[in-house]
Amino acid sequence: MSEFISPDDFVAVMHESFERGQDLIFTPSGSSMLPMLDGKTDKVTFSPKVDKLKKYDVAFYVRRKTNQLVLHRVIGFTKSGDYIFCGDNQYSYEYDISDEDVLALMTSFTHQGKTYRTDALSYRVYIRLMMIKKHFRRFSGKVYHRITDPLNQ
Repeated sequence: MSEFISPDDFVAVMHESFERGQDLIFTPSGSSMLPMLDGKTDKVTFSPKVDKLKKYDVAFYVRRKTNQLVLHRVIGFTKSGDYIFCGDNQYSYEYDISDEDVLALMTSFTHQGKTYRTDALSYRVYIRLMMIKKHFRRFSGKVYHRITDPLNQ
């Protein structure tokens, strides 16, 4: 049985866990982080964010306008130093996420019964290859739409 709680209650539980020195493990919902995370069966382990996030870190943050909790990957930084996030299964970037919006950092995850640490070399290589593929698909999609768009001719 799955249990859903409000975003505010979830954040409160997360902070209580961190204050006790415990990491938080939960099953995320949604498909924005496929293929790495299946929102039905996989589990994610969070730790408190202690430093500035690095490119390709996966973080749990809040969208201030909607109070929505989001689990996405850092794909870059704005000129002001804020984060640019995007789900692995998405192509729209989300800009201007500040350090104050970031609630936690993903430190490991379980996918298809196997646990992966985000500081492992194999995971870092996988992410680099996946990002190359994602950038290529995003670029090829733009080229395709430019060629096939009847208003562009």
